[in-house]
Amino acid sequence: MFPFKSANKVFKVLGTLPDKAEELALDRLDTMCARIRDVYPHGAKLTIISDGLVYNDLLGISDRDTWAYGEALRRMAVQKGFKHINFSRLKDLVDFPLPEELDEIIYVANATNFRRFLFNIYGKEDLDIDHELATNTDTQMTYLGYRRFLESDLRYIFPLDANRSSRGYKRGAFAAAVKAAFPEHLRLSIHQSTGEHKISMSLLNTRTGFTTPWHCSVALMADGEWLSAPMGDFKDDPMLEILYEDGRPSHFQQKASELCGPNDDEKTTAKQQLPRTINGQSNGGLLITGATTGSPPDTAV
Repeated sequence: MFPFKSANKVFKVLGTLPDKAEELALDRLDTMCARIRDVYPHGAKLTIISDGLVYNDLLGISDRDTWAYGEALRRMAVQKGFKHINFSRLKDLVDFPLPEELDEIIYVANATNFRRFLFNIYGKEDLDIDHELATNTDTQMTYLGYRRFLESDLRYIFPLDANRSSRGYKRGAFAAAVKAAFPEHLRLSIHQSTGEHKISMSLLNTRTGFTTPWHCSVALMADGEWLSAPMGDFKDDPMLEILYEDGRPSHFQQKASELCGPNDDEKTTAKQQLPRTINGQSNGGLLITGATTGSPPDTAV
């Protein structure tokens, strides 16, 4: 999860760095952990394991942009006080020789070698992807999810033609590495699944349905409700305007002029307060319970 912003900057996302969509998603995950403590006194911690460096090279996303996205996401979690969320590093997945403290130069310099190292250990050179898709329901659902997202991600970069198919699979090695590195964790995923190896969930509690923050933008409406959709859809809506945070576009908001009736004397602006993203029965139905004794349960995203 949280790999990098979509390669489709023309229509889907506002930029290369995390924005309000990621903030809403982190808030939802942090709130989930806090609510677990209400029914399980030991609480829960969530570890985000980004797969961005595993396949960014296939989508034309640079290693530098992948690094910048991850670092900005970590800063956001600290600044917003999401205390139940941790982040993994490359060294947590494989025993790859890296300094204890990473910076951009070290990360970029080692990115290609890390990918090769990961595939050498966990990759399957003899993998018959057609047979896997035909016989493994989890693999099929993950593949279909990727295909749906990537066709739109690559629309303006690598259009489908006779020289490029929409079939490809590079996730097996990453999934195996996560399982080996975090054997006692409950794995959460944005992809549909059978529930045998991971639990599926939506990261955005928006009215417009299931999507991910790195594939869309979000808009705050007058009633305090959030919508998620491709940036281009919001940009074409005359009722919405772009709001900026830290000098960068963050999200859309319903214009003040659209909030008034014809007889109103004063304009009202929508509150920019983040609604709690897990709220009673509207949280997507995910319930995690644990034993009554022992250490806090861990979840890996």
